[in-house]
Amino acid sequence: MVNANTVIVLDFETTGLSPDYGDRVIENGAMRVENGKVVAYFQELMNPSRPLDSFIEAHTGITNSMLRDAYTL
Repeated sequence: MVNANTVIVLDFETTGLSPDYGDRVIENGAMRVENGKVVAYFQELMNPSRPLDSFIEAHTGITNSMLRDAYTL
């Protein structure tokens, strides 16, 4: 049973803020928190089919080498 003490937290990292200009998701994650404790989580890197710039690498901590073998969008 899901109650008010259970939440799902979602997190997305992207190459930028504009899909119209080719920005893509590079990481998605989720965790289920019940009564203040993480009980399940999921995290996946995704290759955006283009190199990340240095700002995004520094901001997210995700590097081009980390994405090299990731699932390609």
